[in-house]
Amino acid sequence: MGSNVIEISDAVRGSGSHAQIQNVTVSHAKLTKLEEVLSRYGRLSAEAVMRLANVKVKRVVLKKNYKLYSLCQGKAEVFVVRQGWLSLCHSSNNRGEDICNVYMPGDIVGLRESFFNNHDITLLAMQDCQLDKVTVDDVHEVFAEYPDVRKTIVSYIMVNDNIAIERLRSCTHLKAEERVAHFLLEIYARCNFNKMIDSNEFYFPVTQEVMGELLGITNVHVSRCMTALEQKKLIRKSRTTIRLLEPSLLAEITGFDKDLIYSHVNLL
Repeated sequence: MGSNVIEISDAVRGSGSHAQIQNVTVSHAKLTKLEEVLSRYGRLSAEAVMRLANVKVKRVVLKKNYKLYSLCQGKAEVFVVRQGWLSLCHSSNNRGEDICNVYMPGDIVGLRESFFNNHDITLLAMQDCQLDKVTVDDVHEVFAEYPDVRKTIVSYIMVNDNIAIERLRSCTHLKAEERVAHFLLEIYARCNFNKMIDSNEFYFPVTQEVMGELLGITNVHVSRCMTALEQKKLIRKSRTTIRLLEPSLLAEITGFDKDLIYSHVNLL
């Protein structure tokens, strides 16, 4: 890895050792482990939780605005986001790197991609990030051993695919202002699911450039749409947060329904 990434330590959780991380921005979420994340997406047996808790990880710090290029033995590496927000890019021969998603504390990056050969990804930090790099072979070994782990991993991948499908629907059926509102509702729903908030206000470090690329509009247009939503008293924005003043009305206008993303989780 380059100078933009700091590998803190190799550790097997449960050993009692803790790496000290300096100057990492906390995004209003508790530090999260792999087994805790997957437990939100389905029921795990105590044995499976213990097995996941002992998967080998390497602590990594990714500084704001720096990139991490990930390719591990022909498969993408897997990262649990413990602190900070980042975006995921896929390389394109014609266009460079396309931003395809954003991740927050409590998310897993590269899990879906790790099941494909020669699928490289790039992580771009929107703020100082603390990640757990999980050994891909260990994850796949647990996946093969435990049916309940398979269900939760598939459930996690389904949620992220559902997010992408709903965002695509908004980009093909909604006007620019409605797309921005739909995206804010998506982030609001994800923050709620990750237990990061207990109100209609959420931390929002996503730049207008990243939003524009995700929604198929320019960053200038994103700015105008955000201002319009604020003038209509539908949102209130600050430098680092968004408050949804009328989330039900925004959902009605955009057709956003969190159940289209998360309803299957309750069935597992």
